[in-house]
Amino acid sequence: HYSPCVLSAVGRALGAYHHRSIHLPRTRRVAAALVELIEQAGGCRSLLDVGCGDGRIARAVADGLGVAQVEGVDLRAPSGAAVKARSYDGHSLPFANGSFDVVLLSDVLHHAADPAALLSEGLRVARRALALKDHFRFGYLSGKLLTWMDVVGNASSGVEVTGRYLSPQEWVELVAATGGRMADLRWPLRVHDLPWRLLTRSELQFAALIEHAPRREA
Repeated sequence: HYSPCVLSAVGRALGAYHHRSIHLPRTRRVAAALVELIEQAGGCRSLLDVGCGDGRIARAVADGLGVAQVEGVDLRAPSGAAVKARSYDGHSLPFANGSFDVVLLSDVLHHAADPAALLSEGLRVARRALALKDHFRFGYLSGKLLTWMDVVGNASSGVEVTGRYLSPQEWVELVAATGGRMADLRWPLRVHDLPWRLLTRSELQFAALIEHAPRREA
């Protein structure tokens, strides 16, 4: 048997390793992909990050684009977030229509109780576009792998893992059903270093720019 002090020290060491070797490189690469998508769409002047967590991705995207107005929302927004953040109910965004040029949703929709409703809210608040990072599911085994990765990656934050991963076709259908269209895509997306990339697999990761679909004439 190991003492609580030893177990606590091991837990802290593992947490520090995950933060340094997995979380920070992932943050840099996800932010770079989102910056590239937004730049190719003409840039922006204001950002909202939905499910902002520690705010590092929102901060990196804002800095990469030279955006001064950047905010975040989360179910339990931390006081030490890298951007101005507030808590919200997970359903309705506390902003008027078109309040921000671009809304970010980075690895958030597969945690949402109602992904379609949250995507619709993001598009409502986005004046120009929504920049998305999430996962593609290719059958049963990839779904199990994504669930395992989510459980490990969110162990310290207490985020609920729902396992709602969509296939590429289901993503296209979800975006269309919420009044959007995929205007640009980065896939496969490399977010982890070796050796972890051999397990997490770049083909399961993607980033996309979603714009408002043109309204059909009556």
